Amino acid sequence: MKYAEFTLKNNKIEFLNSVFGIESVLLNGETVSKKFSFSGFKHKLNLDSEEFILKSKYKQFGNREIELELLKNEELIEKQIVQTSKKQRLLWILTGVGLGLAIRFIWF
Repeated sequence: MKYAEFTLKNNKIEFLNSVFGIESVLLNGETVSKKFSFSGFKHKLNLDSEEFILKSKYKQFGNREIELELLKNEELIEKQIVQTSKKQRLLWILTGVGLGLAIRFIWF
């Protein structure tokens, strides 16, 4: 699911997150970083010989949002805060309950 899009020097940087916690960063439609994360990750990308970092931070409690920061040389270029998908949260809850029940019946 696409969560955010940044435009930098006429280039499109997209942040996607799957229901299984796989974060992907695309630069002009091509995947440049793909990582598994529960609470956030730092994705490095190169653009015109310059290094940028797209940092994600998942706030699991309270507003349940994803904070995204685009950085260059440790300086903030742009920040976006997006709400997480209700469908994605429901799937994680059901997965947790299912695993809990499975473990309960296997161990006891």
